[in-house]
Amino acid sequence: MVKQVYLSVRSGAWFVQRVGKNGLPVHCMIDTRPTSFFGRSLPDSVVCNQLKEMANASFDHALYGLEPNYGPTANWPTFNDDLPSRILSGRVQVRGEIARLTSSGVQFTDGTHVDDIDSVLCASGTSQSIQTHLYHSN
Repeated sequence: MVKQVYLSVRSGAWFVQRVGKNGLPVHCMIDTRPTSFFGRSLPDSVVCNQLKEMANASFDHALYGLEPNYGPTANWPTFNDDLPSRILSGRVQVRGEIARLTSSGVQFTDGTHVDDIDSVLCASGTSQSIQTHLYHSN
C-alpha cells in the first residue's frame, strides 16, 4: 500500500474535471461549433479568462501550486476528476521541481527533502497528438 504520493510540478498544468455543468462531459461543452466560433471571435484575453475560471471551478490552481506559467490556450488541459480531492485529503502532496535524486529520496528546489521513496515516475510531457488520442479514447 502506498503511504504517500508526491506530485512534483515544474511548470504547472491546467487540471479540468471530466464532468461539467448539468453532468455533461466537459469535452462536449468545449468542443462545439458555437464555442469554436466564439473562441475565434473573442479576444485571447477573454477566452483565457473564461478557461481559467472553468479550470479553477474545481480547485484554485494557484493556491495548490499547480497554476502553470502559461495560459490555458497554450496546451491541452489534463482531465482528472480525482486530483483535487486527493490533494485536499493529503493523499497527494504537491511539491515544486525536483533538484536531484538522492540514494534514498528526492530533494526539491525549495530545499525540502523526502526520504524513503520507493518509486519515481517521470512524466515530462506529451505531444498534443498523443494527448488528443488519449482524450478521445477515454
